[in-house]
Amino acid sequence: MFIDSLSRVFHTNLTHFPNMYVPRALPKGGTIGIVSPSSPQRDFARLERGIAYLESIGYRVEVGVNASKVHGAYLAGTDQERLDDLHAMIRDPRIDAIFCARGGYGTPRMLDGLDYSLFRRHPKIIVGFSDVTALQLALWKRLKLVTFSGMLPSVDFADTVDAESEAWFWRVLTSTRPLGTIRQSQPIHRLRSGDAVGPLLPGNLTMISHLLGTPYMPMVKGAVLVLEDVGEDTYRIDRMLTQLRLAGALRDAAAVGFGSFTQSEQRTTSTPHRPVEEVLSEFAASASGPVISNVMYGHQAKKLTLPVGVRTRISYRLHGMQLMDAAVC
Repeated sequence: MFIDSLSRVFHTNLTHFPNMYVPRALPKGGTIGIVSPSSPQRDFARLERGIAYLESIGYRVEVGVNASKVHGAYLAGTDQERLDDLHAMIRDPRIDAIFCARGGYGTPRMLDGLDYSLFRRHPKIIVGFSDVTALQLALWKRLKLVTFSGMLPSVDFADTVDAESEAWFWRVLTSTRPLGTIRQSQPIHRLRSGDAVGPLLPGNLTMISHLLGTPYMPMVKGAVLVLEDVGEDTYRIDRMLTQLRLAGALRDAAAVGFGSFTQSEQRTTSTPHRPVEEVLSEFAASASGPVISNVMYGHQAKKLTLPVGVRTRISYRLHGMQLMDAAVC
């Protein structure tokens, strides 16, 4: 729903960003559409278990007609097929929310083919993670559409669901009250003091570094940037953060949060290993605002779902993050 003079049913804090599109809350018993905008399923049984979980708690599920396809080994169908599924779910009035089945790779290939006017006319909950960062940030850049970076059906809902992550996920998608201070079980580490407020831009570091310099990367100036990654050697994380530093993103961000940077135990190169925490602390000095680490956000079982675009505060007093608005209306 577009925030204008006719939409005062929302709490007024949302008017801080007057051109935002905020999706409607997911209703009880609503219908969730599942699409595969990135890579194909490695194991369809996992997606089936994720769907069974959603149905067990009362939701109806519709799967995109192309969601099970494979193209070129690492894509879940051709670019057009993946676009068709996403556009069909946006058009379909029965669909209350769209969940991306998994990440992998593929959404950057779709950005110049998206019908952004469809998303403007029918703003819906869109949940994705990892590679889906590209889609979510493009929708924020073009429309100021609030989307959700978080749990995936064939990843997080396929087997034992982490209770802390689960409770937060459904609260973010269903509560029309300001979400408030995040109370995570893992301790937040403060790398640089300060207090700042801005629109939340969470995402995968690799995808964000690849979006820089394209027309689909939102303005970082004044935003709260939260980064995570998986399977990257420390020197590669260093290289991508260097790119952000040289592009001015770390300096321009109002605040920076580092999530988890899950690394493989098997070394992929002969480059000497360095603890990633050392690199994060080093790059905190390049920021102009507060910097925190160990945010419960990343490729791990305990995963906060973070709404793209919602006003967020990182402060010394809070020793963490505060989401100042609801993410749905």
